[in-house]
Amino acid sequence: VRRYGTTGRGVSARENIVIKTTKAIHLLAATAWAGGAISMQALSFLKLSLDDPATISVVAYCLHFIDTWVVMPGLAGCVLTGIFYSIFTSIGFFKYTWIAYKWVVCACAGFWGTMFWGPWGDQLTAFLEPYGLAPLMLFVRGCILPENFWQAALQTTLIFSMLIISVYRPLTWRGLH
Repeated sequence: VRRYGTTGRGVSARENIVIKTTKAIHLLAATAWAGGAISMQALSFLKLSLDDPATISVVAYCLHFIDTWVVMPGLAGCVLTGIFYSIFTSIGFFKYTWIAYKWVVCACAGFWGTMFWGPWGDQLTAFLEPYGLAPLMLFVRGCILPENFWQAALQTTLIFSMLIISVYRPLTWRGLH
């Protein structure tokens, strides 16, 4: 297991059952995380087009349910399998650019996602209002829980960037311009 990823690209370990199982779990978790986030975008747009308060509250419940039981476990699965890869293989936490990028996105998504999953994000936004920082918090909230087309496009771009960086796995940022 330790030799896996010595080139930085996660070269396949055909006969290693531990690496193959970890990869499968990581892919399942990433699918849940990204699929849940895109599903939440669709439900958010549905919520914006509704007029009935009862239906809006059901959609809001569904959003929270998907966030709780699909997105957050997917993120947790990605983090746990990432920790396994980083500790027990030669990939490391920040040794390669593509791994560092994935850790930064996961850390931000985990922190801000948890912040806005509960009431804490709205409380922090209200606290920062007198200091003029509420628009920044609303921007961050829009990246996590998009409420318009541009916020959804930004979140989709971020999700797509994680996919692309996982497929191409650039060892450095050189050559990407």
